[in-house]
Amino acid sequence: MQTLIEYRRQKKQASLIHGRDQPNYTGAERDDQEVATNSPDTEAPSLSSEYSPDCQTSTSPGIRARLPPLVASRKQPSPSPSPSPPSDEDLIKEKRPDDESKDKISVSCEDKQNDQADPHNWSNGKRLWTTAILFLLVFSQGWVSACDSNIAKPASKELHVSQTTETLATALFLLGISAGSLVVGPLSEELGRNPVYLVPSMFYLCFTLGDALTPNFGAQITFRFLAGVSASPALSIYGGSLADLYTTEEREKLWPFFALSPLLSPILAPVAAAWIEDYLSWRWVYWIGLALSGAVYLLAFLCLPETFSPMIIQWRTHHLRQLTGSDKYTCDLEGRDSLGKRLAQNLSQPAKFFTTEPVIITLGFYLIVVYVVIFTFLNGFEFIFTDTYGLSPGETGLAFLGICIGALISTALAPLIDHFFKSTSTTEEKSQEQPPEHLLIPAIIASPFFAISIFWLGWTNYKSISYWSDYAATILFGYSMTAIFVSSYSYIINIYGTWSSSALGSITMARYFVASGMLVAARPMYQGIGVHWSLTFLGCLGLLCLPVPSLIYRYGKWLRKKSQFIEDEEE
Repeated sequence: MQTLIEYRRQKKQASLIHGRDQPNYTGAERDDQEVATNSPDTEAPSLSSEYSPDCQTSTSPGIRARLPPLVASRKQPSPSPSPSPPSDEDLIKEKRPDDESKDKISVSCEDKQNDQADPHNWSNGKRLWTTAILFLLVFSQGWVSACDSNIAKPASKELHVSQTTETLATALFLLGISAGSLVVGPLSEELGRNPVYLVPSMFYLCFTLGDALTPNFGAQITFRFLAGVSASPALSIYGGSLADLYTTEEREKLWPFFALSPLLSPILAPVAAAWIEDYLSWRWVYWIGLALSGAVYLLAFLCLPETFSPMIIQWRTHHLRQLTGSDKYTCDLEGRDSLGKRLAQNLSQPAKFFTTEPVIITLGFYLIVVYVVIFTFLNGFEFIFTDTYGLSPGETGLAFLGICIGALISTALAPLIDHFFKSTSTTEEKSQEQPPEHLLIPAIIASPFFAISIFWLGWTNYKSISYWSDYAATILFGYSMTAIFVSSYSYIINIYGTWSSSALGSITMARYFVASGMLVAARPMYQGIGVHWSLTFLGCLGLLCLPVPSLIYRYGKWLRKKSQFIEDEEE
């Protein structure tokens, strides 16, 4: 709905630009020109009118000073004392293909402070409202991604499969996210953010309804995979939307709070699912997730505006062509290639990012290992708490609340850590712009605690030791997990900017793909070698990743220089 409103708003702006771009324009004629431009009886200017003597005169300085923020840069010919109409030979020359590119008018955002086609210029209220909708959209679909991870036992009984087999329901949702994230980033950079958010989300609701009504296991895992594919835009390209809305400095302040949405939703969902299953039925886990997602989708459909500035500029360009009857207007999003060819080229970008970009290869490997540890760790809570201490599913779910507390602690500490390092900087360092690698400082601090929390939980998981010790370990785990993800994603969004959707999409694709396989393998691992050795193995993986943030902090500038998508900056 907001996309349609913005599209019509750009039509009005194009009418204003077209009217003000006419020769001999005066401010008193503005209203009459706008009415005439929007009238269905208005005809496009003829070829002869474009070459009339009047069209050769330059716009007066006073009028040019009143031109709108978005103007088409046009070369004005020098006035001649007695212009004569062009000859037929001149008209033929003007229409030659070789000269067409010279006559093109590039439409772009020239006024960086006022033009509403750039979402950076929106009011703070509008930007925060848009961010809140995105937060809820990510939270609701992230909730459904893991809502069935704690109901494997009752679901497997009703569907007549083993509990290990039932974990495929969650694993295939993650695999669907991995498959979808391969294409949604480039699609959002060609079609705009809103269509890529809203259209797949509508199918996501239908597939989640299918999960709630599933008659057998085959239908369940099919609907879960398709729901994961449909949810991939909301869970993959939100970083690009934030880059559309906020400057680097603003994102650094906002991102720790926004990151709670994709991080906490799959952690809180199992907590609620355990209590829902105790008092209602495992199917109600899907029904409640559908109700939450449906309400948020309705809000997004009515209120979420388009945030991709090049797409808004393209709408304005399209309206200028309609008003003038000429195709001389163009914009950055358009090229000589067809849309299909551009999409074919851009769809390979996530794979290209993960195979050619040094930063993505290094940090992506790190986040994949961390994500594997997280999902394998969370999938073992049944063995860690229920089997060892005899706790109910609802009481076991309290361990997930410990992770949430740790995530909130990480969010609260982020600005304090930033303030501390700024206050300890020298005067010379304060006068210089900080390199983007400073965003990785929270991850450097948290990496040791990530491994420590897993070892703590693995080596104290005995009946003779209070389960409150294990709950405390989950708080430390939640803190370190959140700090690592928030700082890593903030770094990627910062350095890639407009390309951050494809960059994050490549990492999302890889980490969800690997995590989906480990999720199925987790239960046999806990059953085969036990809780202690399973967590020891995961702790060793955490130790393996420990130096990665420090290495990127030290050599990040060198890695960025080898990138094809990061602009060189003097630091």
